[in-house]
Amino acid sequence: MERSVRLLWVLSLAQFFVMQVWFNYSSIIPIIEVEWGLTSSQSGFILAFFHIGYVIAIIFYSFLITAYNPKYSFVVGAFLAGASGIAFALIADGFWSALLLRTLSGIGVAGIYVPGMKIVAELFPAEKRGRALGIYVGSLVVGSGSSLLISGLFIKWIGWQGVILLTSSLSIFAAILILSIRIPPSIRIEGYNLTLIKMRSVFKKKNLLINGGYTGHCWELYAMWSWIGPFLVFYFSNQGYEEDAALQFGNTTGALIIIIGGLATYLGGRLSDKFGRGQTATVFLLISIMCSLIIGWLTFVPIIIMLVIAFIYGFTIVADSPIYNTAISDVTDPELLGIALGIQSVLGFSATIFAPLIFGIILDYYSWGIAFTSIGLVALVAPICMILLSRERNNKVKTS
Repeated sequence: MERSVRLLWVLSLAQFFVMQVWFNYSSIIPIIEVEWGLTSSQSGFILAFFHIGYVIAIIFYSFLITAYNPKYSFVVGAFLAGASGIAFALIADGFWSALLLRTLSGIGVAGIYVPGMKIVAELFPAEKRGRALGIYVGSLVVGSGSSLLISGLFIKWIGWQGVILLTSSLSIFAAILILSIRIPPSIRIEGYNLTLIKMRSVFKKKNLLINGGYTGHCWELYAMWSWIGPFLVFYFSNQGYEEDAALQFGNTTGALIIIIGGLATYLGGRLSDKFGRGQTATVFLLISIMCSLIIGWLTFVPIIIMLVIAFIYGFTIVADSPIYNTAISDVTDPELLGIALGIQSVLGFSATIFAPLIFGIILDYYSWGIAFTSIGLVALVAPICMILLSRERNNKVKTS
């Protein structure tokens, strides 16, 4: 078990480094929209194509890690994410170059998350899996938020190119780190023949409800994460701050709001081990959706009120993230876990293609309030699925 814990932390550290790439573009949106003459819709398209690259690639990676050592997917993905980010800093000069390079970054990041989840899920028994995946997902959260934090702290001195270069270089370091580790033989990497009966088992009612909840969760989460930095830059500008100060405070606060989710995912995973997956997820979902429905309308409120709401928002919107991964591993045959996690990621992250894009389009024509409210209303599908999942399990207990 000690070796498993050590490997968990190495994987989490490597994912932390790679996830610096995820939101480094979001952190510079207010600058390059002016510098390149981009609209909010174009920024939304660039955000969306990162997710398109991710979703397309995750299908390939999900089958690959079932038959081959998942660490190599991790290494290749980390290197591609870092290299395309470095290229962005050096040669991107407008919408089309940014779109291409961010798509390549999404393809690279796809090689990280699911292979790591498969390893962690197989390292730990069911009763400890929630908290273990909570730590692993937490590294994604903290790493993602750190890219905004780095921007908030350093963009004034090293510029947007320097921010992208710094965050992307850490992904190259992650590739080297994972290349040096050894995956224990207990992790299933042998190939097997897929049959229709086996594939049907990953589309059972419980799987569908879990994945439906995850899709609604991802819709809300990634729209919020992609736009919370620009929203807070706008908020601080609206409060009378100069442009440089608003950019720094907005990105730094946005980063901290995302980073707090690192603690939230651990707590969410641990609570789900104790109180059940569906019930725990539902509580967090209802609170975060309420925040989505109100935060965009509050650009006039005092800073202390905005900060309290924003941090509650940042905590609850991600606390349920590891619950869906853990739940799918609970109901799936071990030999199909890689495929099941891949299907879950494809469904969930397909929503992330459209959520940031639609948010940007709505923002172009309407307001922050309507944009945030729209993502909250769509996300209501998630607690509905989780309530149905809880009822499904309760009915099974009563009839057994």
